[in-house]
Amino acid sequence: MYYLYPDYYKKFHCIADKCSDTCCAEWQIVIDDESLEKYRNYKGDYQQTLCQNIDWEEGVFGHNKRGKCAFLRDDDLCDMYIHMGEDSLCTTCREYPRHTEEFENLREITLSLSCPEVAKIVMNTTEPITFVTKEDETDECYEEFDYFLFSELEDVREEMIRIIQDRNVNLRDRIDKILQISVSVQRHYDAGSLISWNEFEESDRVCVENEYELFERLFLFLFEEFEILYPQWAEVLVESRLFLFGEGKEIFEQNKEEFETWWNTSNLTPLDIVLEQLVVYFTSVYLLGAVYDENILGKVDACIGHTIEIYLLLLGRWLKHGELAMDDVIEVVYRYSREIEHSDENLERAEMLNWFAR
Repeated sequence: MYYLYPDYYKKFHCIADKCSDTCCAEWQIVIDDESLEKYRNYKGDYQQTLCQNIDWEEGVFGHNKRGKCAFLRDDDLCDMYIHMGEDSLCTTCREYPRHTEEFENLREITLSLSCPEVAKIVMNTTEPITFVTKEDETDECYEEFDYFLFSELEDVREEMIRIIQDRNVNLRDRIDKILQISVSVQRHYDAGSLISWNEFEESDRVCVENEYELFERLFLFLFEEFEILYPQWAEVLVESRLFLFGEGKEIFEQNKEEFETWWNTSNLTPLDIVLEQLVVYFTSVYLLGAVYDENILGKVDACIGHTIEIYLLLLGRWLKHGELAMDDVIEVVYRYSREIEHSDENLERAEMLNWFAR
């Protein structure tokens, strides 16, 4: 068995009550079946508190009047953990923000950007992200697993990450190349000739004739296509949309140019590197999942689409305040990630959208 994780994985440590935005607030955590059964059969002194604060019908933890997990104390520590110990935690609470994707003889272990501390690590990383591989003697065989498709997807992902990390090339050109590859891979797969995925046609290229219209349409997805999980998110979107597109194309393009000039003279991590790290994150986490649903193009489009949405949210925030600190960048990233990655419905919907109007 092989285990793969990003080079920053071991830098992460949960800071618990010192976190700027606890993951125990507002997030409706679904309890895994094993933990739910354990809670149901618990007979200790904490039984009454446990029973009163779980929605047994929905299989989730209850929330208090502040919208936080009912087990979160005023000092932002977990009451269940304190009374019942670490082993009492459900899978999500025990592992988050760690996440494992399972493939035949491979486990890919990642850290979710929805955690502020993870977003802080990634957004402050200026070197190209690399991946570490470990191996043990465990072996497994899935009854139904397309290993040929999977191995080709691994090659495709490696090539995409190599391209997006080539800082000698303009970022826009790098992204265009990744989108071109995704079209070619899907086309060859559908035709039964996946082994030739790197043989491109002119029609594989994504042609964006009006960037303003593209950005406006993509931002509208956040209103019309995705479930809004957190009430304050709707306010952020409405306000951002007004700042971004409220004065039309000419002002938008002027604002965009001024924003990028401002950023690149600030002390923030360079904008191209921030966007590069986002593409690497989304691509590394989601592309190989196409081995299960064959939606290669949809996954790559979503990875680039998510990166563009975060860029637009950063631009909108800058237009509102006239400046950005690194804490602002981190907050935009982890809040966007929570809205998308904490909802299976949103993740699935993102991969079905026609991001680039092909």
